[in-house]
Order: sequence, then C-alpha cells, then structure tokens
Amino acid sequence: MRYVLIAVMFFLSLILPGTLFHFWSWSGIKPDLLMLLTMYIAMHHRLRSGLIWGLVAGFLEDLYLGRYIGMYTLTLVVVAFLSYWLAERWYRENFLLTTFMVFIVTSVGQLLVAFLSLGAGLHWTLGDIGRLVIGVSLYNAILVPLTYPLIHQSFVRGWLRYRPRYER
Repeated sequence: MRYVLIAVMFFLSLILPGTLFHFWSWSGIKPDLLMLLTMYIAMHHRLRSGLIWGLVAGFLEDLYLGRYIGMYTLTLVVVAFLSYWLAERWYRENFLLTTFMVFIVTSVGQLLVAFLSLGAGLHWTLGDIGRLVIGVSLYNAILVPLTYPLIHQSFVRGWLRYRPRYER
C-alpha cells in the first residue's frame, strides 16, 4: 500500500502544477510539488533511498516535460542530498525549521534549474531568475503548513513508514 500511495503522490505532483495550480499561480509562478515531495522523502528515508528517489523522479519529470533530459534528474538528486543532510542536522519536529529548510533547498534547486537552463541556451535575465527562485521558494514554503504535517505523520506512524525512527 505504501508504494501505491507514493506513486499517487508522484503523479499528483506532476499533474497538479499544470492543472489546479495553473489557476492559483502568482504572476505565472507555480510550486514545484515534485521538488517538495523529494525533500519530504529524503528527510524521512536513508540517504541512498532519497538519492535513488531523486534520480528516478527527476528522470521521469524530464521525460514528462519532454525537454532537457537530465536537468531535473541532476536537480532532484542535489535536492535529495541537501534535504537529507539538513534533516540530519536540524530537528525535523520543529515546524519553522522545516519551512525554512524547504525555502533554502527549493532556492538551491531552482537556482540549479535556472543555471542549467542558461547552459541549455535559454535566455533569461537575472530579474527573471530572481523572480522564479524567490517565487517558487516562497510558494513551496507556504505549502509546508498544508502538506508537511500529513506527510510527516504518514512517514513516522502511518502508511509510508520506511524504517524505525531510532535508525537515523
């Protein structure tokens, strides 16, 4: 059941930004739900599992978007590593630290996407990159109060438990 639930969350994180969040976008900026899900999985699993999730999810997102194969693959692997590293050093139960961590990791991920896009030949100005990075990071941070308590409880006590809590 755990894998079915994770697969459903994966597909929703691919589909919702183009459908539901299209209507809730701020100046065309939408949340990066797959990046948010990757952070949550990396925070609650071992490093290897988080990196494999980032690799597979990023590759599938690259295929779904149909352009620049490898851009989201590399980005989500970096996001998974950074999320795991910060979660090992910060107290996960602290809601404000988690929100700040999501903001920081999303900023790093979006900066990486922007610079990889520049390397692929897209012509963005620094203002566009700044607006994108800050906008998506704020949007993901705002979604933490709505998503993190449910996901955290599911990983710790419920359907998505992967390992006992004492095995950190």
